Amino acid sequence: MTAAISTGLTQRTDLKQEQTLHAQQIQSLNILFAPVMELQTIIGQAMEQNPVIEVEESEYEPAPQTSQSDPDDFEDSMADMLQQAAAGATPEELNLPRDPSDNVEEQRAQMFESIVSEESLWDHLFAQLRVSAQTPEEFRIGSAVIEGIDETGYLRTHPADIAMAENCSMEEVERAVKMIQSFDPPGIGARDLQESLQLQLDPKDPDVEDLKTLIRDHLEDIAGNRLSAIGKAMDLPAESIQILIGKIRKLNPSPGGSVTENKSHFIFPEAEIVPDGDGFKAIVSEREIPRLKISEFYLEMLENPETQKEAQEYLKEKIRNARELMESLEKRKTTIGRIAELIASEQYDFLKDGVESLRPMTLKLIADKLALSESTVSRAVSNKYVKTPQGVFEFKYFFSGGFTTGDGTAVSSRSVQEMIRELVDDEDPKKPLSDSKLTDLLVARGIDISRRTVAKYREELGIQASHLRKVI
Repeated sequence: MTAAISTGLTQRTDLKQEQTLHAQQIQSLNILFAPVMELQTIIGQAMEQNPVIEVEESEYEPAPQTSQSDPDDFEDSMADMLQQAAAGATPEELNLPRDPSDNVEEQRAQMFESIVSEESLWDHLFAQLRVSAQTPEEFRIGSAVIEGIDETGYLRTHPADIAMAENCSMEEVERAVKMIQSFDPPGIGARDLQESLQLQLDPKDPDVEDLKTLIRDHLEDIAGNRLSAIGKAMDLPAESIQILIGKIRKLNPSPGGSVTENKSHFIFPEAEIVPDGDGFKAIVSEREIPRLKISEFYLEMLENPETQKEAQEYLKEKIRNARELMESLEKRKTTIGRIAELIASEQYDFLKDGVESLRPMTLKLIADKLALSESTVSRAVSNKYVKTPQGVFEFKYFFSGGFTTGDGTAVSSRSVQEMIRELVDDEDPKKPLSDSKLTDLLVARGIDISRRTVAKYREELGIQASHLRKVI
């Protein structure tokens, strides 16, 4: 009897079509997606690594040189480079001579200095620790405490774990924590919300003891707007409780975020929409992003028959890289300009009359007109801003769905949110508008909207429910 054995192995040929991005395409997308400050860093790094790139814009030209390059020194440098090439030096090992033209090195230095350095929360704390620590031991333990603080400003590493890791006592860690908690911003290094709010209190405030009690015992009551229960427990009238709560609401529940907001949030509009006859037009800003060019010096050097082959190959590669970078920057400028132009044409009423006239405009609409994918458009406008006659807005502000009013007018969801904000701002604080009442008021304006959608928009605006907004 013969048994048939099947191995289960077969051979098969499949044909699949895959899209592969080339290095230049990846670079082009990265440059398109990068906001201004990140793009400045990319350009600065490219200039540092590629000697053939120069800044063309006059805004970036530094002060005139105080001394001129000696032609003899330049010729010696060129001769030295040619000798290296003849001896077999690789292109990266070649000591290329400096471009002797006016201000090139100063241009590069100024470009690097123009890149804004963002100070992180931890940089901010370490700078204070260097001044405050009296001994190397204090600095070492204080450093461990700072490393245990997260971006919101809270100490997330338990002091016992710090004591074990640093081989020190709990008392030493607690002293370091207290020192860090005395740093700017107020409330930093706390273990929880109560401690952070307590640290932010002004000891000179005449209500400081009542504020401490309120924070220690009644935060949940504040969140639930249970003012009567608070007043009864603290034996204070409702008016006094409201004053105390007003002071607490001015404190920062996320103290670490204040450093980021103060140090890093620079807004540079990449485009501006301005009046143009009866309409509007878009202008792409070039103020924060320098226009680049290829050094004439190195182009002439490439064409020089005396330049060794190795040096020529090196220059060809650097010039090709420079041109690819410049093409990517130009594509970025064109894409942002076209998006801004579409906003200018689609949002005429908003540009003329304000937020309530904002029309629905989807990413798909822009993507179809630019022959790009929605995800590409979304990432292209992310963290980028446009200046308009109504103020400076993030590009993404203009992309939202909408509603149709009774007379057929299209209204964006952002316009509806603005209506909700205005209604709440104008409400009687003793009789705040419920979601149902807000819905009725919007329907009366011709907006066909559900109560659930109103509640969603209210939450997105950071507006509490009506029972929590009620002032007793």
